[in-house]
Amino acid sequence: MSLGRVAIFAAGTVVGGVVGYAATKSETVKKATQSTIKAGIKAKDWTVDTFQKATNEVKEMINDAKAEAEVEA
Repeated sequence: MSLGRVAIFAAGTVVGGVVGYAATKSETVKKATQSTIKAGIKAKDWTVDTFQKATNEVKEMINDAKAEAEVEA
């Protein structure tokens, strides 16, 4: 790799960092980021709740099957 390519890569990294930093200071970006985080938290909560409900239903089915097996025996 030549020194010129390394310099171009380094300059691009610096410019990208500066642009990224400036974007995080923007109120619009902050609001969009907060909205995205809120949506992610809601999705996580829904997923956990749905998983717990499904787990409880499966446990109920197992207990019912065990009870029926004991009655048949």
